[in-house]
Amino acid sequence: MEYLVAIDAGTIGCRTIIFDEEGREISRAYEEYPSIYPHPTWVEQRADDWWRAACNTLKRSLSQAKVKTDRVAGVSVTNQRETIVPVNENGTPLRNAIVWQDRRTVNECATIKEIVGSEKIYEIAGLTIDPYFSAPKILWIKKNEEEIFERTYKFMLVHDYLLMKLTGEFVTDWSNASRTMLFDMRNFEWSKAICDALEIPLEKLPRAEPPAKKIGEITREASEATGLEPGTPVITGGGDQQCGAVGIGVVREGRIKATTGTGTFILAYSNKPMWDKNMRVLCSCHADPGKWVIEASIFTTGSVYRWFRDQLGHTEKALAEILGEDPYNILNREAEAAPPGSGGILVLPHFVGAGAPYWNPNSRGVIFGLALGHTRKHLIRALMEGVCFEIRKNIEVIKQMGITVDEMRITGGATRSQLWNQIQADVYNLPVVIGAVEEATALGAAILAGVGSGVYKSVSDAAEKVVQIKERRNPDPAKRKMYDKLYRLHLELYDALNERGLFAKLAEITELI
Repeated sequence: MEYLVAIDAGTIGCRTIIFDEEGREISRAYEEYPSIYPHPTWVEQRADDWWRAACNTLKRSLSQAKVKTDRVAGVSVTNQRETIVPVNENGTPLRNAIVWQDRRTVNECATIKEIVGSEKIYEIAGLTIDPYFSAPKILWIKKNEEEIFERTYKFMLVHDYLLMKLTGEFVTDWSNASRTMLFDMRNFEWSKAICDALEIPLEKLPRAEPPAKKIGEITREASEATGLEPGTPVITGGGDQQCGAVGIGVVREGRIKATTGTGTFILAYSNKPMWDKNMRVLCSCHADPGKWVIEASIFTTGSVYRWFRDQLGHTEKALAEILGEDPYNILNREAEAAPPGSGGILVLPHFVGAGAPYWNPNSRGVIFGLALGHTRKHLIRALMEGVCFEIRKNIEVIKQMGITVDEMRITGGATRSQLWNQIQADVYNLPVVIGAVEEATALGAAILAGVGSGVYKSVSDAAEKVVQIKERRNPDPAKRKMYDKLYRLHLELYDALNERGLFAKLAEITELI
C-alpha cells in the first residue's frame, strides 16, 4: 500500500491529511494561523506562518499515521486562492501576503477596467474585475510599494510558496493561475496582452504547469522541517474549489458541485472553455488538466446561518451547552418543525453584498414576509431555503449556457444537516449527492499527488475509482411545485428592490452614518 499526502492551506489554517491509495483517510492534523488587519478592509497573512503550519501538521499526521515515510508516493498542495505574496530569488517574502478577502484595491480595479476593459479580461482570463483576484493586488504593490515591486523575483500564491519551500522550484499550476486575472485560461499560459497592458513583467510570475505534474522532490532541508523523506515526489496541486470538485467526482459532464461553508462555491465541469454573455459566472481551469470549470461564488450562505446562531440563537447555544451538543443540531431540529416554504418567509442572503449572478456590492440581506404567526422555526428554515434559491439562480445560468446538469454533488459543513440536503434536492429539482469523505478538497489534492507519482492513470479515472458516495437524495415532486413558485418570487423580490435603486440609496445613506 502506498500513501498520498495532501496539504490543504486554507484561509484560517492548514490541514494535512494522509490517504491510502484507495482514498481512505489514515490521519490528519490541523493548525491555525492568524490574519492581520492593518486597516478595517485590509487582510494580510505571513507566508512563514503557512510554512510553519504545514511543517507542524505534516510531522503530526505522519506520526499519527504510523506509516513508513518511504511508502509516501507523493505530496501535493491545495490552497486558498488569489492570495499573493512577493518573494526574492531566495524565496524570502518581501512583505506580508495580501489575502483574497482584502478590499483595498478598488482603485486598481478601476484602472484595469480603464486600461484593459471588463470584456477583454472576461474573454481572456474568464473572470470579472474584482478586488477578489490577484492582479489588482499586484498593481497595488506596484503603485504603493515600488521598491518591493522592483525587488520581487516572483509573485506567488499560497500553493506556489509551499511548493517552493518543499522543492526550491518557483512553480504554480493552471487552476491557481487562472484565478489571478493574468492567465490565458484557454491556452494555459500567462497572458502577454494583459500583463503588458498592466506593466507587470512576465518574468515576475512563476512557471505555470498543469495540475498533477511532478515538479520536484523534497529537499534535504524540507525533509528536516517536515519529516518527509528526501526525494519524495512533489506534485502540482490546485485551487481549493477545483480540488474539491475532483474530490467529490465532478470530473465528467452532467455533474456540478456546491461547497457551502462561509459562502458557497458552485462549479460545473466543462471539457471546453465557456463564457456567459452577461458575465454572471466565471470560467477557470480545472484541477483535471486540460479541462475547465464554470464557477459561481456566493459570498454569504453558511455565514448567514452562523449570524442567526450568534445574534439570535442564544437560547439554542445555552441549551447546547447544557446538553453537550452542537447548537446547529438544535437549530436544525427547530427548522424541521417548520413547513416547506417557511410560512411564506423569503430571505435574500446578501449580508455583505451579492456575488454571482448579480455581482452587486450594494445589495443587502432582506427578510421578507414576516407575520405575527411566524416563529423562530420558520425563520431558521427560511434562511436555509433562501440560500438554496440563491444557488438555484446560478444553476439556471449554467444551464442557459448549454451545460448539462444531471446531479448536484455537495460538500462543506452544511452537508451535516439532513434537512438542508433535502431542501437542496427539492429546490434544484436535482438528485443531491454527498461523498463519504467530508474533506473533499484534501482528497482531490491527494488524487493529484497520486496521478503525478504514477499511482493512478489520470485524474478522472482516479476520481471515479476513489470517490465514494455516502448518501443520495432525490427531489420530492410535491414540494418542488411549491418551491418553484417561491423561487420566482425570490427573483422578483431582488429585481424590485434593485430596479428601484433601493440598495444603492441605502449604501449612500449608510456611508454618512
